[in-house]
Amino acid sequence: MSYETRLEEFRDLIRRIEYLKYTLNSLIYWDKITYMPPDGIEYRSQVMSFLADEQYKLMSGPAFRGHVKYFTGHRKNDELTNAMMKRITRSSGFISRIPEEEYRRYIELIARSEQVWEKAREEDDFESFRPYLENIMETFRKFAEYWGYEKDPYDALLGYYEEGLTVEKVDSLVQELKPLLITLLDQVREAEKDRPHCRLTMPPADRKQQEQLWKEILSDLGFSFTAGRVDTGAHPTILASSPSDVRIVNAYRPEDLRYGLFNVLHSGGKGIYQQSIDPALLGTFLAEVPSFAMEECIGRFYEDILGRSLGFWSHFFDKIRAAVPDFSVRTPRELYEDVNRISSSRIRLEADQLTYLLHIIIRYELERELINGRLAVSDLPQAWNQKYENYLGIHPENDREGVLQDIHWAAGYVGYFPTYIVADLTAAQLAASIEKECGSLESLMETGNFAAITDWLRANIFCSGARYTAEELTLRATGEPLTSGYYMDYLRKKFSEVYNLTKENEKEKSNE
Repeated sequence: MSYETRLEEFRDLIRRIEYLKYTLNSLIYWDKITYMPPDGIEYRSQVMSFLADEQYKLMSGPAFRGHVKYFTGHRKNDELTNAMMKRITRSSGFISRIPEEEYRRYIELIARSEQVWEKAREEDDFESFRPYLENIMETFRKFAEYWGYEKDPYDALLGYYEEGLTVEKVDSLVQELKPLLITLLDQVREAEKDRPHCRLTMPPADRKQQEQLWKEILSDLGFSFTAGRVDTGAHPTILASSPSDVRIVNAYRPEDLRYGLFNVLHSGGKGIYQQSIDPALLGTFLAEVPSFAMEECIGRFYEDILGRSLGFWSHFFDKIRAAVPDFSVRTPRELYEDVNRISSSRIRLEADQLTYLLHIIIRYELERELINGRLAVSDLPQAWNQKYENYLGIHPENDREGVLQDIHWAAGYVGYFPTYIVADLTAAQLAASIEKECGSLESLMETGNFAAITDWLRANIFCSGARYTAEELTLRATGEPLTSGYYMDYLRKKFSEVYNLTKENEKEKSNE
């Protein structure tokens, strides 16, 4: 069999695996969290387990392994095929090293645990979820051993979500960021004593009003509604079956349109990313984001760097007033200052831009202790509450707004939270590069020139899919490796403007 014939045969097998993958992870999962009736979970769990098992069999079978062996390092490989082989070797390795029966049980466990978590959160009942979380943590301790690590079992889980990320690297970033975040937070609270702030009161906006606003804003930003849609669910997320079928699931609150708006900006940014991936990469395992951190980076870019800018609110101010006729805010500046005020929320998804990474650092530190067996799941609520007291000066009133607030652990996203740190740093670094090449982001947004921003991202990040690692993409797009400096400068500038902290920040920066 010729090289070319065998490559086409391999690509055909990959397409079959992708069909199962996208059906399981996108369409079936999307239906489960949006429209599936509650009584459907028992049979749906069995269906999801079956499809995962079929995918596992194809990726661990002799035909797949034979192709991987043949094409790995083959002299006829072009750049795309080499990128495909690197991706396949990495992806298939994570699955193939887990015994088939254990992987099947894991998929079924996650399908059930999400439903238990949702009910436990609604009823503020951590004990009903605790056995599932204990099972999940034990499962990932085993996965870490199967995947391998050099220093810390948590490294194996970090590496699954972000290639090359380790406890040592995350600890280094945390050591750089945490002092700045806490110092700025103290400065802001001191400034608040002289100028106390009450959040703007939002008029009620029903689902129809908010969905119309989301659609207008996302359309302007570049999201295609002929290749995607927005629905509502318990937790915001995005699910892509292909670049031409991207599903956003959004959460909203009738009494405060800001909540749903920032959620949909975050997911919408990711949606624009998914829709912009070169469709020619389908059938190569490369028609997807290169890492969770890079996808999250784009979500944070659209939600925070764009969505919390004065230029954004100036441009969309009239549309917001038209969508919500009772809207009484007089100027875009009022909204800009309001959405950038520090609130020290107990809820991560409601956190302001300054304290957000403190929420993430708390989760990282707890998760690392859980995986290493230094913290028992039964002691997690108390440890969670203590860290919130130490870092944010607030205490969750119950587990619903504490340890039960996120779906990530219930969904099996163990090792995922630190990618938010990488994401925020990358978003600020990309923003700085866009400004160097395209001009002020504030001016581009105020004039509605979102195409310049999105076109730069499409050319430098989006279209490549997973041909390059996130680390390689960052270097190619910005000309330098990831650094915390741009993000730290961004925070100083933002909150100096909102809270007039210029003198304090200059003093803090000179002492670094």
